[in-house]
Amino acid sequence: MNPTLDNKSEVLRNSNIVLGVFSILAVIIIAQVINIGVVKGEHYRELGKRQSVKAIAIEADRGKIIADNGELLATSMPFYDVYFDPTASRQYVNEMKEKDPRFMKKVGDIFAKNIDSLSYCISKYLIPNLTPIEVKQWLVRKRNQNERFLCLAKGISHIKMKQVKEFPLFRLGRNKSGIIFERKFKRIRPYGDLALRTVGYNRDNAPSIGLEAAYDDELKGEEGNRMVQFISKTKYVPINDLTEIEPENGNDVMTTINVQIQDIAQEALQQALEYHNAAYGTAIVMEVKTGAVKAMANLKKDGDQYHEAYNYAVGLSVEPGSTFKLASVMAILEDHKMSLEKEIDVNYGKAVICGREMKDAEAHSHKTLTLRQSFELSSNVGIAKAVVDAFGNSREDIFRFVDLIRQFHLGEITGVDIPGEAKPLIKTPYNLKQLWSRTSLPWMAHGYETRLTPLQMLTFYNAVANNGKMMQPRLVSGIWSHGVQIKSFPPRVLKESIASSTTIHQARRLLEGVVTNGTAKKYRNEMYSFAGKTGTASMDYGGVKRGRYRASFIGYFPADNPVYSICVMITEPKEHGYHGAEVALPVFRSIADKILSFDPKFFRTYTPGDDVTAFSNQLPSGEIGVGGDYLSIFNRLDIPVYLKGKTTDYVVTDRRESDVNLIPIASNENQVPDVKGMGLRDAVYALEATGLKVNIEGYGRVSYQDIAPGTKVAGQTVLIKLQ
Repeated sequence: MNPTLDNKSEVLRNSNIVLGVFSILAVIIIAQVINIGVVKGEHYRELGKRQSVKAIAIEADRGKIIADNGELLATSMPFYDVYFDPTASRQYVNEMKEKDPRFMKKVGDIFAKNIDSLSYCISKYLIPNLTPIEVKQWLVRKRNQNERFLCLAKGISHIKMKQVKEFPLFRLGRNKSGIIFERKFKRIRPYGDLALRTVGYNRDNAPSIGLEAAYDDELKGEEGNRMVQFISKTKYVPINDLTEIEPENGNDVMTTINVQIQDIAQEALQQALEYHNAAYGTAIVMEVKTGAVKAMANLKKDGDQYHEAYNYAVGLSVEPGSTFKLASVMAILEDHKMSLEKEIDVNYGKAVICGREMKDAEAHSHKTLTLRQSFELSSNVGIAKAVVDAFGNSREDIFRFVDLIRQFHLGEITGVDIPGEAKPLIKTPYNLKQLWSRTSLPWMAHGYETRLTPLQMLTFYNAVANNGKMMQPRLVSGIWSHGVQIKSFPPRVLKESIASSTTIHQARRLLEGVVTNGTAKKYRNEMYSFAGKTGTASMDYGGVKRGRYRASFIGYFPADNPVYSICVMITEPKEHGYHGAEVALPVFRSIADKILSFDPKFFRTYTPGDDVTAFSNQLPSGEIGVGGDYLSIFNRLDIPVYLKGKTTDYVVTDRRESDVNLIPIASNENQVPDVKGMGLRDAVYALEATGLKVNIEGYGRVSYQDIAPGTKVAGQTVLIKLQ
């Protein structure tokens, strides 16, 4: 029998066991503390530092988009957010006191010495809604609370940033004062909305557009890298670090856009849209020999205003209407199917073709027209019948017609250097998916059942003006870096010849005939020649008639040696007509007139040895304007001129054999002046100078005023019509 343990011995044994367990745990804990704090302490301290110190990207300065003469279309301007770490000066002072015990006696507390003057500057220039005392109290309180990221201002300019750098305390630098500048860039367009959809946007939360999108890789540059210490989840302060990588600024894009031509095109387009109360429109100006786009204006009605909301020139594929007739007639000529003098029965502008009724834009008195006249007068019936007679006799002939249209490059995109170009549609014969029918051939002949963008149509007309050589439209001529061109984009030929030289020659004569004998005859002038084709496309020809039309004119000037080609398209004009000749053609003329007035390509060189009489037929006669303006112009051209009154007088020009007399127009301050024949600027000035108010219709020169000259002035409103 084993002896039993008494209770005291059992308690002692259990106590020793518990003590041993706790002793072991204590040793383990102490060993781990020593291991973490001493043996591996440096490792964990560095790990903690790495968790609060991170690298962030530094935004690069985006490159500029530049007009053809170096003017800025888009550039990035630096703006700055200003932050302040009020504890930085305390840290600096403490560090300096450890290094130099006499630091406080020699320098003192830099925060205390500068806080009053600093508060005054912040109040005056950065936070004007707080008084200097309130700013001081706020800074001191935040400093005592160890706040390290106070926002003083957002989005200040570079000039103001330099001013803030010179504030008391801040002028000591970032490490001593705690001033922090965060640089950001904002895209600026010095010319506002000029060519807005062509220049485009660079957007973070939506697709970029225009040249900003097309050349983003060149413009954006390379981001830099900076080490910062995060003091909260969203706040950080930069730290000095030798590994900081500076950003590499983006390259500059040199465009073919000419600011003056763009402004002319946009203004002429807007005036027409407003006058005709149209939905939207586009105007494009292209250099014939190179394909360089000098202007691309796109405007859409938004409420009572017109804005650049979409690039209709590039992105809108529509039925072109009668401007397509040039391609139809060229197909006939290229295949020698018919002479231009072949007579066609147009039946007074109404006929049934392939089982469907077709009408000309307006009824007329012609029973027959030649093919040439059908084109010049834009007869739908005449052109459609000519195409059906030439190509409608067999399946092979129909395919041949479509092949010829595609030979003119009308079935392909131009490849212009901005995104979003719409694909053209030239139907494939008998393709049921494309809704080919027996009426497709005659309706294609006069511009329906096809879809093309304004730029694609202009590229075709430009090729005709360029003797058959088709140039690719281009908006960019080169890439520049720090004033040095690093890439060049020379003119590119899409097709050496879209048709035979005979066909091109006949096509050019046809386009000239439209101006001399046809639908554009009203706008021909003696100062320069131009050629082109009007177009009026019904937007409702296949359905409910709602009276919607698209007016267009595509042409080039001068006709004999083309320099520029222009396309104008205006959609849904609601007032003052809807035909291409009365809506779009005046815009072409306005653009061409103004380009001729300033572009050096059209200036004639005059030397003292030249005979002035050789130019006498070009001197103005019967023109009205301010005497001083005429005097200045004629003197610069070295043309003898004689003014018979004051330079401020309104005068009428009297052309002689080799000189010009400027004859004052008698006027009375209390009577309505005669402004017929004046330009808009002179007319408005003359009328408003007498106390009249002016309403304006149309564009060009004054052709009508509703208050007769000589009427007593009594604050009336006078309506002037320009033509």
